[in-house]
Amino acid sequence: MNFLKVGFLYIYHNLHKDPGGYTSVEEALFPVGPLSDGTMSIQTANFSVGEHDFLFDYGRVYLVCEKRMDKTLRILQDFDYSGATTLCVTRLHPDLLQERMPGKCVESAWLSERVGTANIHPNQLHRIAQRIGTFLIGKRNAVVLLDGIEYLCLFNDFVKVQMFVEQVNDLIMASKAIMLIPLDPVSLDQRSLARLRRYAEVVGSPYHS
Repeated sequence: MNFLKVGFLYIYHNLHKDPGGYTSVEEALFPVGPLSDGTMSIQTANFSVGEHDFLFDYGRVYLVCEKRMDKTLRILQDFDYSGATTLCVTRLHPDLLQERMPGKCVESAWLSERVGTANIHPNQLHRIAQRIGTFLIGKRNAVVLLDGIEYLCLFNDFVKVQMFVEQVNDLIMASKAIMLIPLDPVSLDQRSLARLRRYAEVVGSPYHS
């Protein structure tokens, strides 16, 4: 299944239902001119990661190597404080995620086998792509947190997960967004980790979390 194609078709059909001022998928994903508040989109963001500063380029995917999401959530909060629009696709229950990001109404999708309006089953990779694609419509300086790669691999073959992440990466590049993927390097074999690193920048050591 081509998840990127599914994502674009989903956006296309939703534009017909509710155009929102857009006339095409391209216009929705690549808005022209200033933002609604008169500002222009930015190309980079510089935040502290541990003891060092790290330059994040919009249109890129970043693997954040750590056992927990502490570092990733701090980065996400920095983006939020800078005015970015954020989406969390995560294994954390929305209530727990809200506790870890106080003072902000977190937009999220919960990866879970439980049925719920904001929940996505881990074997439905196409729905995750749809959720991310819909979120990116008309937004600039958007940041997506994709947590749970190890969890997705329990329900899908790794090659399928890799293809899904790579094709969502195409959406990220096309819309000039940023995607953060927290990942414990020891949870994957070195070959699988190397495949993910082909198209993603690494934040932190891939061998020590």
